[in-house]
Amino acid sequence: MKFELRSKSDNEVIDVIEMYNLDIKGAKAYFMTRKKLEEKDFDNIFKVKPNPPVGRYKWWKEETTELDDF
Repeated sequence: MKFELRSKSDNEVIDVIEMYNLDIKGAKAYFMTRKKLEEKDFDNIFKVKPNPPVGRYKWWKEETTELDDF
């Protein structure tokens, strides 16, 4: 699963991590270690959010199978 590190001031994505055996607490611990901040300071500046995969748009499901009349 992907996790995003976002700034609280403008909600900008700072970093993204993708690990399949990691939960949100583990992702937060990873980013805290990477930024070398204590949890209190980290929580004032950043937030960690899951980044779910985006579903693909299936345009062919909406297209009609009828031919145009000429």
